[in-house]
Amino acid sequence: MPDNGNLLLASFAPNDLATLRPHLKLTELKQADVLFEAGDRIDYVYFPAGAVISLVVGLSSGEMVETAMVGKDGVVGASAALDTRPRPSGRSCSSPGAH
Repeated sequence: MPDNGNLLLASFAPNDLATLRPHLKLTELKQADVLFEAGDRIDYVYFPAGAVISLVVGLSSGEMVETAMVGKDGVVGASAALDTRPRPSGRSCSSPGAH
């Protein structure tokens, strides 16, 4: 995968990035794409480059509340490796793009 513009990936030591590179794949997100739903198993980690990904939580009223936005300086889905708590669902926000 070519350098995709994610600042977190760019901060990795060259050897660490070289280890990860074979596992990285550049894909495009469209506005409102759902990456995972609350309670789903998370199979992928997303390093946004051009997209902004919103993390949302569903309320008992059925409404969704945005709890965080992740852009080219972050990562989405990495928490799956750290704990087993229910996850908010992730969606691409108003800024579609590469991740």
